[in-house]
Amino acid sequence: MAEALAVVGVVSSIVQLLDFGTTVLSRLKEYQSNLGEVPKSFRQIDKELPLLLHIIQQIQDALAAGSVGIETKTALLPVVKGCQEQLELRQSIFDKTLPKADDSSLEKSKKAISSLGQDGKVERILKNFRGFTSSLTFYYSAASSTLPPLNDAKLIEIRRWLSPPDPSVNYQKSCNNEKRTLGYGFFTAKNIPNGKRMPHLSSGYMDVFQHCISDPGKVVAYFYFDFNDLQKQSPELMVRSLICQLSQKCVRIPTNLDLLFSSCDNGHQNPSLDSQLDVLQQMIQEYPQCYIILDALDECKDRAELMDIINQISGWQLDNLHVLVTSREEREIQNSLQSLIEDQNTICLESKLVDVDIQKYVRTRLLGDADLKKWQKSSDVQYEIEAALMNGPRGMFRWAVCQLDALGKCRNRLALRNSLRTLPPTLDETYDRILCAISDEDSEYAVRILSWLAFSSRPLLLEEVSEVVAIDTNRDPMFSRDEVLEDPSDVLDICSSLITITTTVDIMGDFLRVSDFGYVPSGKVVGLAHYSVKEFLISERSPSNPSRKCDLFSHEDIKASKLAQYTAEFWITHAQAAGERGEDLSHQILSLLLKKNSAYLNSVKMFDIERPWADSDFTRVIEDVQTPLYIASLFGWTDIVEQLISEGANIHARSGSYGNALQAASYSGHEKTQGGSYGNALEAASGRGYKEIVCLLLTAGAEINAQSGRDDCGNALQAASSNGHNDVVKVLLSKGANVNAQRKDYSTALYSTALQAATNRGHDNTVRLLLTAGANINAKGRYYSNALQLASVRGYSKIAKILLSKGANVNAQGGYHGDALQAASSQGHLEIAKMLLSNGATSMLKALETDTSTLTVLKADATTTHSRRHWI
Repeated sequence: MAEALAVVGVVSSIVQLLDFGTTVLSRLKEYQSNLGEVPKSFRQIDKELPLLLHIIQQIQDALAAGSVGIETKTALLPVVKGCQEQLELRQSIFDKTLPKADDSSLEKSKKAISSLGQDGKVERILKNFRGFTSSLTFYYSAASSTLPPLNDAKLIEIRRWLSPPDPSVNYQKSCNNEKRTLGYGFFTAKNIPNGKRMPHLSSGYMDVFQHCISDPGKVVAYFYFDFNDLQKQSPELMVRSLICQLSQKCVRIPTNLDLLFSSCDNGHQNPSLDSQLDVLQQMIQEYPQCYIILDALDECKDRAELMDIINQISGWQLDNLHVLVTSREEREIQNSLQSLIEDQNTICLESKLVDVDIQKYVRTRLLGDADLKKWQKSSDVQYEIEAALMNGPRGMFRWAVCQLDALGKCRNRLALRNSLRTLPPTLDETYDRILCAISDEDSEYAVRILSWLAFSSRPLLLEEVSEVVAIDTNRDPMFSRDEVLEDPSDVLDICSSLITITTTVDIMGDFLRVSDFGYVPSGKVVGLAHYSVKEFLISERSPSNPSRKCDLFSHEDIKASKLAQYTAEFWITHAQAAGERGEDLSHQILSLLLKKNSAYLNSVKMFDIERPWADSDFTRVIEDVQTPLYIASLFGWTDIVEQLISEGANIHARSGSYGNALQAASYSGHEKTQGGSYGNALEAASGRGYKEIVCLLLTAGAEINAQSGRDDCGNALQAASSNGHNDVVKVLLSKGANVNAQRKDYSTALYSTALQAATNRGHDNTVRLLLTAGANINAKGRYYSNALQLASVRGYSKIAKILLSKGANVNAQGGYHGDALQAASSQGHLEIAKMLLSNGATSMLKALETDTSTLTVLKADATTTHSRRHWI
């Protein structure tokens, strides 16, 4: 019945709107016919109203054909009625301001004066009108679309390329946890001390999801920052996640997303953050209403970058975008958001509001918790527990959770009442008491577990944590298999309320790219129970850095160990995170890297940092792997390099992706480890833009035009040009680099000269530098033939204009697309195609075959170009 009413309602409303819109248009035409022109304030209406009526007519036809789903019909009704209201408002303004043919002179004068004050009203109506027009266009596209966004092969490939973390894991976790269903949506949480932020606000979020679920024009994307998962602490991965979520409801492949994918060599290169934000902006504008939820900003690792992104999003000023952010009160976050969020849009979680939820949570635990059920026999005891907890610190949800965990261990009323009388007054004292309650036998194990959980680079599996307790850095060997927990679940007993265990069926799906490398199996994931636990641990003491655990396992332990794989993957990550290394840590790293120690070889057998996709290979020998000197150079460990050299390491030994240790150091920008010109170090340093290292290498005699044979760059100038490092380009050119040097073998390359390299990545200033230095503008490459064809296929109109102004051959033949015009047409770059036509491009017959839609638009614009003679 409801469906039938929706159909009848939208159909009748459309008929009424078409009739009324036609009347308004007729009135404007009548006025124009009688008096010569439409008043200035109404001219835009005269242009845009026919477009609306055309879309409405298309929707009416689609309804008649039965191609519009019930959800779309229901969503259409308020939009159509909104259009009707706007037209009625316009009609009332027309009646007051548009004179009729038979009006007296006085009446016409009054209406003329009245029209002067209507501009603001008309502009507001026009703005609303455009919003409704955009919404109707979307709904019509949705009704006629045949794209399955979840299963489309191209979109799947793009999402796999972006590979963001999956926030649905955090959402499901919050929904499944009773205490997390008691929150309310807010922007910034004020007046709540550290450690007292409300749990994730799943009920508020569910309201947003419910609001959007039945309307294809409303979409929600969300992201949970999570201190337990490094992937969910990255602002850039947040942007990628939002893009991927929006792509799952699109009615067509977003143009900018498709272009970004193709400009990054179809997913073989990483996109810049700015380009991703451009795509996100365009995708948001695709939908009538878009809702973005960002939870726990305070758990983001790079807050400065996050705040910059939020400022950019706010600067877009999109009327269809609604953003909800949550955070504890942190000064840098508060200061950044203060200028963006008006006071009336900020919900402060005062203690009394949180206390209501805490009381509900306490009662729920008393009724349903297995350890607290023993007190159900006495309502008086239950009341005592509730009263004691509600008289504790106000608004501190986490404090109440910990007290209930502790009270569940009381075996009788005497113990319970003693605990209630001596409840710790603060969260820090609560954590201190939990630590003190750990038995002497388990205390060292707890320290080891908490240290690893506080600093792990990815979520740790229960089996991995069960091996952490077997590590003691004060003995040799550090790892003892006899200490591994027989029952891994004992870690929960050891660490009590400080940790939680979550079961995941598919950790690779739940924690997408849980590490940048390697494979993590399914199982139970262990994490700190709350962000405040990590804050407490860091403030109270300095945990032992996990990078010191690199030399733990004997050869016999390697294959049997669950933790060894994690150690092999992440020991370098932890060493880098340590910053300034102390003597003890440097000694541990050096001990690992010395050839006489088999631990280094074992780690590379399990995980090759330069081949992260490869499986473990226990057949490798020391001669087949990167030298320790190479690894130390790659990561800029100058002190380690010096010690390895003093131990007799061969500085010229070839090893790894960059050739030798000095090339590795050049590529990583660590000039302190440089000593001269070796192999292709110059190209590596140039590609990363390290001007000082480039100068150092050139002074030492590096061959400036040396060819490397790598697929992406052929020499130092190409490497610098490809990445837009103009300072390095200037240095190389001033020192005699051959600006027209071509690759000896470019059979697999996208470009063969420095000019083509700069053009391929859109570096217009670099293009100007190279042209000024005498670059051959028409030099041929293999795949895209020349620089102009590259600029055309990539859509770089500014570079195309530069090249044409400098004499590029607009009809040069060759490459994949044949010429520049066909390249531009194949990607729908109309502006460039018109530019090429106006400069004498003549191959439109080919373009006609590849993209008739482009040709149609170009034909429509042909009267404004110099190429009219080319149309047949």
